[in-house]
Amino acid sequence: MASIVSLSSAKPDTGEDGAERIRKMVREYLDTMEEARDRASLARDYYDGKQWTKEEIATLKQRGQPPIVFNRIKRKVDSILGVERNRRTDPKAYPRTPRDEQSADIVTQALRFVSDQTRLNNIFSGAFECGMIEGAGAAEVIMDGPEDIRVNLIPWDEFIFDPRSSRHDFSDARYLGVLKWMDADDAIALYPDKGKEIEAGITGSEKAFVADQSVDDKPSSGTWIDRKRRRVQVCQLYYKAGSEHNYAVVVGSTLVMDGPSYYRDEKGKTVCPIEAFSAYVDRENCRYGVVHDMRGPQDEINHRRSKAVHFLHSRRVMAQQGAVADVGQAKREIARPDGWVEVVDPQAVQVLDTAQETTGNLNMLQEAKAEIDLLGPNNALQGKGTEGESGRAIIAQQQAGLAQLAPLYDRFNDFKLRVYRATWARIKQFWKAPKWVRITDDEQATQFIGLNQVQVDPMTGQPQVQNAVAQMDVDVILETGPDTVTLQSEEFEQLAQIMPQLAALPPPYALALIEASSLPAQRKKKMTELLSGQGQQQDPEAMAMQKRAAEAEIAGKEAEVGLKQAQAQATMSKAQMDREMAPIQIETERMKLADAAASREHELIKMGHEREMMGQDAIGSQQERAFKLMAMQNKARSE
Repeated sequence: MASIVSLSSAKPDTGEDGAERIRKMVREYLDTMEEARDRASLARDYYDGKQWTKEEIATLKQRGQPPIVFNRIKRKVDSILGVERNRRTDPKAYPRTPRDEQSADIVTQALRFVSDQTRLNNIFSGAFECGMIEGAGAAEVIMDGPEDIRVNLIPWDEFIFDPRSSRHDFSDARYLGVLKWMDADDAIALYPDKGKEIEAGITGSEKAFVADQSVDDKPSSGTWIDRKRRRVQVCQLYYKAGSEHNYAVVVGSTLVMDGPSYYRDEKGKTVCPIEAFSAYVDRENCRYGVVHDMRGPQDEINHRRSKAVHFLHSRRVMAQQGAVADVGQAKREIARPDGWVEVVDPQAVQVLDTAQETTGNLNMLQEAKAEIDLLGPNNALQGKGTEGESGRAIIAQQQAGLAQLAPLYDRFNDFKLRVYRATWARIKQFWKAPKWVRITDDEQATQFIGLNQVQVDPMTGQPQVQNAVAQMDVDVILETGPDTVTLQSEEFEQLAQIMPQLAALPPPYALALIEASSLPAQRKKKMTELLSGQGQQQDPEAMAMQKRAAEAEIAGKEAEVGLKQAQAQATMSKAQMDREMAPIQIETERMKLADAAASREHELIKMGHEREMMGQDAIGSQQERAFKLMAMQNKARSE
């Protein structure tokens, strides 16, 4: 439905004055635009082939005349819609300052990412169809959750606006909104905090704004509650309050909310998320589309075709009274191709010739068809009648066909641009957390851009935000381009025509012919370089020298390639040998280490023996000294 706004973000106002104020705006629109809405409904019927009224069909049946419909309106409108689909454009952001140069590319990718996610081209085509048929197309750019952006198409019969607005872009409208019937249970589920009040309005005894026998789901100025079918009218309205925008919701007789709008622009001001455009606006501020001007010629086509068919299958007879015995039987027989009528006097009965009237009807029928054919795209835009013509001629015819439709496409492109800018405003306001955006330019090489990514500055060691969306300052425009397919076809045709002439002319004249052609400058430059090289090669000696030089160059390159191949082979052989010797070298090293360990162990054993011998020598020396000492002591005692 419409915008996702929590009750906490707006100031609730459940007073009767608040609800009545919103209902008053709705009644003002429905009462003032009643004729315009009937005209829009009739335009949709004509597009759908419902081009005879019930009274006209009843009259035709009485005459025995067929209600023929040749729906040329649908064919013409579809061609206008087809041109829009073939000329779709992409958004592109441009930096406002030199430091926002990188930001512009990031914003461009973010907008195209949202466009793909929301299938925005389908929304645009739906709004353009409403604008061309009913006269006004609208969409709302809102949030579906904390970060998911959603673009909703607003059907023409649910779109309400300030009836005093006279501009094609509704920039002077005091309010814009959505008005539709909903089941009471769905409305309560959408606004659960006000469920009891909504239910009380449906089951209560209140008589105002109640339609007990309503069977129509179209908005009406006098009905807000259908108790029999348990349905309520829900109005979601954005209205100006000074320089700001407020958002209000009325469900039946209950004012659910009324407070500041949840959405803001780049300057922080509250805005209305609904963007709209109209094809045409008359002096009474009624909106209408291209079908309005086609209804007259279409009626003439249907009536004259039906009349002509009726003439071809009927006869007009003038007879004297009593010329035939049974008038009814005579009429039936005259209407038959093999009819038989007996008359008293053949001179008294005369069959009138209607060929002149039939011819006149058919001539006027052709004029009516031509009148509709003149409206909208010409044959070149529809791809008809351009066989054998050059690309430039086709483009010239297409531009002529677009000249009549230029105001419509300009208003529609302005609408698209406003939607893209509103999308950027939603991105800047709500994309606060880190987010990854997929680049969709090349489907074969998927890439991503990180937004609001927190990284550590290697110089300072402090955290910083990379690609901060809130700090980006860009301008959003629509990117357009020429019909490259048609231009390439034309260029190929020109080359095919002049190539035989260039081959037969000397180089100076061939260069002059290229310069005089309407080929692109880049293509002229390449062909001039080719012809200049061809003129230098006319000398046989020079050609031979160039041939020898080319052969020498090729031989040198071949030798260089051979050398590189030999070096590569040697490298591979060495690597193979190294791989084969590696186990042997490892085993040799292992044996060396084992020998070293054994030698070390032997040395340790030897050192142990030596220490043991030294200990034994020391003990023997001590014993010898002890014996000598004892002998000396014994000798001393004996003396």
